Amino acid sequence: MNVLTPYVAEGLRKGEKCFLVQKERVFQRILYDLQFIGVDTDAEIARGAIEFQSIAKAYRPKGTFEPEEMMVMLGSAIADALREGFTGFRSAGELSWAIEGQNECSKVIGYEEMVAAAYPGKPATGMCQYPIESFPADILARILEAHQQRIIEPDSFSSYSSIAINQGKCSAEIVADRFVSKPSYSYVVQRRSPNEVLGWGVTPDFESAKSKVEEVLASV
Repeated sequence: MNVLTPYVAEGLRKGEKCFLVQKERVFQRILYDLQFIGVDTDAEIARGAIEFQSIAKAYRPKGTFEPEEMMVMLGSAIADALREGFTGFRSAGELSWAIEGQNECSKVIGYEEMVAAAYPGKPATGMCQYPIESFPADILARILEAHQQRIIEPDSFSSYSSIAINQGKCSAEIVADRFVSKPSYSYVVQRRSPNEVLGWGVTPDFESAKSKVEEVLASV
């Protein structure tokens, strides 16, 4: 929730439609957190800025997960959001079901690759939520490869938060102490194959760290 609620709040602030595929208890928690920071959730739902769908309805409307049909649905949802006057489309989908019951990891990998190919250039942002401890290492590696960025929500006992950025054969990570009011942001950029550190450093804020990472990636 440390990541999901701010993600939705940012979408509302930007005038985007927020499409949330979550478990009921998570959706209710999002609404509570948004209300806590002053968002009129009833009004946002009424005007269509927040739309909730169950996991079964969104991912398995016919009982099984069909990636191609999911992509058609997302394409229509993006077009509908723009037609309704929103500035863009923002989605957040919970995917723990892929490893539970019917094991559909192979389909999910194909779906993530389709999303990675379809979203660039569109007024759309997507967040895919995975319980990384539940997925086999080889499956998780392929899922992460399909994402340009990943954010690891820390355990309650961890004092650090991090965001990772993938670009081609390179990756970068920005880390900060989440319990410090004005933390420093450490970054490292490396080539994955062959394994080689391309740049690293410490900056006083996130934007500076992100700019440094982008500079290094642009030079490769």
